[in-house]
Amino acid sequence: MGDQQADPHKWLEEVLGEKPLAWVKERNIECIAAVGEPKDTDTYKRILTILDSKDKIPNLYRIGGPEGMYYNFWQDDVHVQGIWRKTSMESYKSGKPEWKTVIDVDALPPPAVDTAETWVWHGSTLLDEGPDGV
Repeated sequence: MGDQQADPHKWLEEVLGEKPLAWVKERNIECIAAVGEPKDTDTYKRILTILDSKDKIPNLYRIGGPEGMYYNFWQDDVHVQGIWRKTSMESYKSGKPEWKTVIDVDALPPPAVDTAETWVWHGSTLLDEGPDGV
């Protein structure tokens, strides 16, 4: 393998450490000074309006055979962290679906470990119950 040099940036892996956070804050100040505050641009405001729009078409996926429910993860100005919700296909086709919230990420208490201040949705993974699963 040869001589391996130690990674001089390994200290940045402690993402919530005082020194790495101070370093990131300094880089952010430098970037904003060089290119300006992104939130002040028309492009940012236009994209935010699109992302917060109530007119978005929900991306659905079915869980549970032909008669299963249809699930969607939704974020908007009210559900900043997002909600995982479900509805029936009949309700979805009505044009005004009746959604039932499965998980409201915004309503979850903060994580109890020193890794983050809020929860972030990374999707769902389901167990395969087989053809006769409940």
